[in-house]
Amino acid sequence: MTLEKNFLYKCEVVAGGLNLGIQDIGVRASTVVPDTVTPGQVIPETPVNITLTMPELLRQSTALLLGGREAAGSSTDSAVTLTTGGQTTTVAIPNLGSPRTPIPQTANEPWLIPATGTVPPITTPDYAVDSVVVGMPATFNIAATIYKADNSTIPSTLSCTGPADLALGSIGVTEPTTEPTTEPTTEPTTEPTTEPTTEPTTEPTTEPTTEPTTEPTTEPTTEPTTEPTTEPTTEPTTEPTTEPTTEPTTQPTTEPTTEPTTEPTTQPTTEPTTQPTTQPTSDPVIKVPFKLKGSTTIKAGNGTAPLNGKIAADFNLATGQFVADLTLDKTQAKLKALGFLPVDADLAFTSVGKTTGGINLANGQLTANSKVNIQITSIKSFGLKLGGGSKCQTSKPSDITLASNGRFDPLQGGSVSSTYSIAKLQGCGLLNDVLSIFASGPGNKLTATLAP
Repeated sequence: MTLEKNFLYKCEVVAGGLNLGIQDIGVRASTVVPDTVTPGQVIPETPVNITLTMPELLRQSTALLLGGREAAGSSTDSAVTLTTGGQTTTVAIPNLGSPRTPIPQTANEPWLIPATGTVPPITTPDYAVDSVVVGMPATFNIAATIYKADNSTIPSTLSCTGPADLALGSIGVTEPTTEPTTEPTTEPTTEPTTEPTTEPTTEPTTEPTTEPTTEPTTEPTTEPTTEPTTEPTTEPTTEPTTEPTTEPTTQPTTEPTTEPTTEPTTQPTTEPTTQPTTQPTSDPVIKVPFKLKGSTTIKAGNGTAPLNGKIAADFNLATGQFVADLTLDKTQAKLKALGFLPVDADLAFTSVGKTTGGINLANGQLTANSKVNIQITSIKSFGLKLGGGSKCQTSKPSDITLASNGRFDPLQGGSVSSTYSIAKLQGCGLLNDVLSIFASGPGNKLTATLAP
């Protein structure tokens, strides 16, 4: 018989070192087992088919954010369990795996991953009674590979935990079935038939007829035919015929057949199908850190300044949006005042609020917006301090909108750029307005690389 059932596993997914969170993954298991077994019976090796239903959120993250086109994988510790007589045995499936299969690129297109394996031969335990419950593993792990369009790969892992009910189905244990069938049938048939026929025909017609009739089936039929036709014929015929016939026939047939068949087949069909659709979409936020390295021009001062820092983003997998903390290190700008006078300006940056942005799920382009106050802690020319200080800064934050140059890969990073304005300075002392001339203005270009 076929055992088939849906299960809902919660799997922590990590792709290329990027934790994609805990996803609800549907697992449909199917295998063929004997209807019944006896203790000591060897169940031959059995193919098992597994179909993984990946959630839309994971498909979206894998296909659009990571650029995945195909996936393949295998389980490193898959198994089935056998429970009977109060004891559970775990049987490993050493070769459960999935070939390289396409990742759907269209929104809400089902992503199904078929996997196959073989359960090795299993010896039914000697202590088996009533039934053997076949179960799924409480946990399992998958080592997967995501293939991109250029055939480059992203190593991935899935660590999965199953639900409370892991029963796939039951196999009946039929030890006493063949033994008692032949023994009572042949023994009482010949013994009571010859004995009461010649001796107690007229006198004990009613007494012995009813007594032995209930036990053997053929005894009362030949004995009371001539004398007590009306009285004993109807009594023993209806009584023993209906009683033993219906009792042994229907009881063993319906009991083991309907109990395991309906329980694993119909019960889980609707339950796990609807559940994984709604659950995994809540709060799919992951943390994505990047290092920033680049430079910015200061157009008014005809100079440049190196930039280093970091961005720590909380990334929403469902929407592609993120909220991040931008931190820029202190740096020094090399400027030219009045077009020829070399000036060294020590700069510090303070982010105002959060950096916000997202990755376009259609084309993979990243955009981000940051607001930054720029402090000029010191301005020197030929070693002579011209101004600066803790209160010398832009009169309002610079509004910097970054955009990636093409598709941005969250695993490998990418380059970003922006053109922004620097507001006039304030709090810089007597030379405040002069310093603003070669520090403030539009057309400043920032280029940087973001890398994990």
